[in-house]
Amino acid sequence: MDFSASRRGMEVGRKRQNPPFVVIVIGEVLNASSHPLFPVAPAEELPFALLPVCNTPIIDYILENLAVNGANEIYILLNSESVAPVCQHLQGNRTACSRPGMQGSDLKVEVVASTRKMTSLFDATTQILEQNIVQQNSSFLFVPIDAIASFQNLSDLLETHIQRTMNIKNYAATLLCASVKSLLEDTLHDVLVGELNKQERAAGSSLLERDSTSTVGLNIGAAERRPHTAPEYLPNHLTMFTLEKATGVVQNMVRLEQDEKLAEAVTMNFRKNESFSVRTDLGPTGYFFCSAGALSLFTFHTVDAHSFFVSLLASQELFGNVFGIQAVTPPMGIVQPINSLRAYIQANIDVCFRRMFPLTRESSFLGDGFRYAVSPHCQSVYLHQKKAEVLSNTCGPSVVVGEQVVVPPNTVIRGTVLGKGVRIGEGSTIIGCVLLDGAVVGRGCFLIRSLIGYNVVLNDRAEVSNSIIGSGCNIGVAPCGICRTDSNSPAGGTVVQDKAIINCEVSQTEEGITGHGGRGKSLPRRYVNNIIPTRELFVRDPVPCEASEASDDNDGDDDDDDDSEKMAGFKEAVVELVNQALRNPSHIEHCVFQMRNTRLSFERKNSDLCFIVTERLLTHVLEKHGPSHDPRPVIEAVNVLFGRWCHPFYLEMVTGHDEMQAIMEATCIAVGDRNCLLHLRGPQLLECLYNGCDEELYDERGYCIVSGQSLVEFGARVRRLVRERQMYADDNEGDARKEGMLRVAVSCLGFIDGVRAFLEEEEEEDLQE
Repeated sequence: MDFSASRRGMEVGRKRQNPPFVVIVIGEVLNASSHPLFPVAPAEELPFALLPVCNTPIIDYILENLAVNGANEIYILLNSESVAPVCQHLQGNRTACSRPGMQGSDLKVEVVASTRKMTSLFDATTQILEQNIVQQNSSFLFVPIDAIASFQNLSDLLETHIQRTMNIKNYAATLLCASVKSLLEDTLHDVLVGELNKQERAAGSSLLERDSTSTVGLNIGAAERRPHTAPEYLPNHLTMFTLEKATGVVQNMVRLEQDEKLAEAVTMNFRKNESFSVRTDLGPTGYFFCSAGALSLFTFHTVDAHSFFVSLLASQELFGNVFGIQAVTPPMGIVQPINSLRAYIQANIDVCFRRMFPLTRESSFLGDGFRYAVSPHCQSVYLHQKKAEVLSNTCGPSVVVGEQVVVPPNTVIRGTVLGKGVRIGEGSTIIGCVLLDGAVVGRGCFLIRSLIGYNVVLNDRAEVSNSIIGSGCNIGVAPCGICRTDSNSPAGGTVVQDKAIINCEVSQTEEGITGHGGRGKSLPRRYVNNIIPTRELFVRDPVPCEASEASDDNDGDDDDDDDSEKMAGFKEAVVELVNQALRNPSHIEHCVFQMRNTRLSFERKNSDLCFIVTERLLTHVLEKHGPSHDPRPVIEAVNVLFGRWCHPFYLEMVTGHDEMQAIMEATCIAVGDRNCLLHLRGPQLLECLYNGCDEELYDERGYCIVSGQSLVEFGARVRRLVRERQMYADDNEGDARKEGMLRVAVSCLGFIDGVRAFLEEEEEEDLQE
């Protein structure tokens, strides 16, 4: 599909107008209930777009950066429950460019409510098409909500994408990737130094104790032998791309994931007449430019951006659609995803250190005045202008003290953000945490690497580590014998470690976790980080193991199971698309296009697709006319529905007798139940398929959906099956469906014989002429 054809016909000498810079922000995390920050966000009281980073919602960072990059139109796509709080927040919102976000003429920001709950990227793109958010033959930027980014050249990247769409046939999208070369180099350094130190310790001496002239393998100085403290995980999945150097078009991509099984070795073919580049230092950011025409390429199983680009590569030979990448490096582009608790806390610390947004903390996206001032004692401690006070001399670095918050003496606060009205007891230690508005921390508490929700109460001496405490929870005081105690307290505080706790009714409270007098219950572990640890990239061999003979023996059974699962997934996807088209008949053509892509993705035949669609159309009519006892209006409804689907679906998808046989079999199966209102109306249904649903099409080619010859073949097949019906005598569900199909099909034999006689008569007349 060529997305740029309409732009190539520009008049010579006509003044070129720059296209508007359109951005669509997917304002929801599509894995809401399994997101690593749940139950704090997303939640009813906190949509993910309003999740604060340094007490400023994520959506403000996104709008700020897009405004600086010259965006003209920004559409924020939200589920219905998130619209009201986000709109309320954005009222009067101003960017650093002093332009009202919701009201300015230079920057248009519009919140778009999804008509259905979005759980995948396909749902989002469906809303974009249904609500006509972007113009045809235009390009726009997809922005995820679960990341904060600082780009300085988005306009240039958009221009590059537009040039590619004009020069490269069927160019669909440009994926923005962040180079993590420096992080990989630091990790490799640490791996080598660690190995050298290990060898030295085994030899009885430490490498770091040697002078700079010592040599072990390599002649490096003592300072160069010190570790660089590289991060344990990269911000995003590391992905290896094979690119055409001249165009930047991706020929192959492999994402490295944490898995018990070893990844298969990658094979690449290089040619003398083509120049390729292999990049192994890139991680997709979630940002990508997309041509509006490519929206139709998003299929039902497109869960996220990665699955979209994988499907493009898989169908490249069939459709010819291609995509490219653009690598961004600091300082031109910095992206911090919010894909784990650790990453969220790191994003707050990065903003405090101004690694991502210089001057962000001194300026405000909401209003004209400053809200935060830099502490005179530490350049990375920020105090709100309204009654924020620090009485402790051990506060900092990387601390944000919110409105009406007092940090008492004898407390240790580091790498932490305190929201509005947070109260902290004396003697508490808080390291690497985010406390949202209204949280209360008792005396002598210890908190590390945790997210504390709105109005959470942590009673005295509570210990929370690597946990998420949902809004409104109460962490009480545990009875003696359950938690630790010390000499100064008759009972130790509750200890919460590696937990996600959600607020609940008192009767559902798990006292063993929240402590005596607590409130809340733990959630089962839902999120598993499959980003491969950075160190393993240099110490693990990715070559696959040899398959055992036992696995070879079971290949046939595994293939059958896989095919059954694939068929079930295909049916589910097609039925959902049919349901969408039934709800909105004007979208039939779009849904049919999605069905074709889905068929290719699941490696199914046209006959499989025709069978599922036909059966679903008939069951839809039966469901709609369920209470009726008169079959005549139901038959009429079937005629109308098949007539509506005849041109957009059947005329395109029925290419031979296999599809026609599948359609007639599906028709008989759909009404095969003896209690079905149309069980005895099989001949009328086949008549509808043959010559009853589209008179013009019948006059043009002699049949509507199924031809007379296919009817005759179906009749012969039915007679053969009747002779072998003892094969279908079992009572299992699959055979019961076939038995019902045979009953209906046998009742149609008289009609089929009439069609055969009619065809023979026509043939004789043609011979006489």
